[in-house]
Amino acid sequence: MPRNTQPNPYAHLNLSDWWYPQDLSQEGNDQYVTLNESQVAQFRHDGFLVVEGLWSPELIQKASDEARRLHPSKEVAKKTHSLSAMPWTQNGEKAPEESLNHMSVYPRALAAAAQLMETETINIRLSQSHVIAKHGLSSHAGGVLQIEGDQDIHVDYGNNTLLVPPRTTAPEAVVCLCYYSNVEESGGSTHFAKASAGELTTYEPETFNPPNFVIGTNNGSAAISSGPRSIAKVNQRYTDEKPVYYKPGTCILYRLDAWHRGTPAALNTTRYTHHHVWRHREAEWINWQSLAPRLAEMPGRYLESLSVVQRTVLGFAAPGDRYWTAETIDSVGQRYPGMNMGPYREAMNTSAS
Repeated sequence: MPRNTQPNPYAHLNLSDWWYPQDLSQEGNDQYVTLNESQVAQFRHDGFLVVEGLWSPELIQKASDEARRLHPSKEVAKKTHSLSAMPWTQNGEKAPEESLNHMSVYPRALAAAAQLMETETINIRLSQSHVIAKHGLSSHAGGVLQIEGDQDIHVDYGNNTLLVPPRTTAPEAVVCLCYYSNVEESGGSTHFAKASAGELTTYEPETFNPPNFVIGTNNGSAAISSGPRSIAKVNQRYTDEKPVYYKPGTCILYRLDAWHRGTPAALNTTRYTHHHVWRHREAEWINWQSLAPRLAEMPGRYLESLSVVQRTVLGFAAPGDRYWTAETIDSVGQRYPGMNMGPYREAMNTSAS
């Protein structure tokens, strides 16, 4: 798939070149949704699931209108993109009635997230909810017209959690990107590539996928030709990726370790999206709107140098927490090579004896 820096990047695509949404709408039912076995398996093994009908059309329309009032296109055009986080209170005492606030707690959306996490709805917590308005601005590189905003393919767990997503158990979090625009007008589709067979459901040290990776950095499995971050594997994902064909209400449910990337909005056009993360109530270390994103930008030696108690205060899972398994201890040890994993391993062994 060519990079999306040129105007009209989708003009040459065929029907088979897109990820199309599966319809989950159930007329008259705004409380429950049940994903079928195939949809759950796709999410677990590929890393993502594209759907529509998870919210009512009326709520989508109201939320879309509010997103545009919150981020007028003329204002967004001055700075490429604009972001705002929940709760939205621009109408003062009317704030609780804002539809954007209700998007994040809509019963059908919560039910789908809980099903994918293999738990009850009462056990999930909102970790992230923010609206992004992205505008297509041009630049000239070497005399060629390009549009700004093209991302490298990546995974999201690096700045959402200080730990590593487990693979051999149900995911601790579900991400949901919901569109308030139309791809034919706004461009900027998110591109997704399926995970390799077994990549997200089995654990071997050589398959560890390090966060915050840059091509050319030999950390983790990047130095292994068969590893998920090898140059050959990354380049293959650019060949395999497809854009999501979206309209208002289309959303992608995906794992924090799913392969994806953002692309530029159409030239002189604003694309509106709503980003959610729901996590398991016990996974307190997953929280994009707290310390995790800022701590993730620091050198790993900071967390490595802290005591177990100090790390726990900052959101690390404490020794003995259900998060710790042989798999997660090994993978977190790879993320932080200088960290003493002994206390976590000892507590796990003690609780198992």
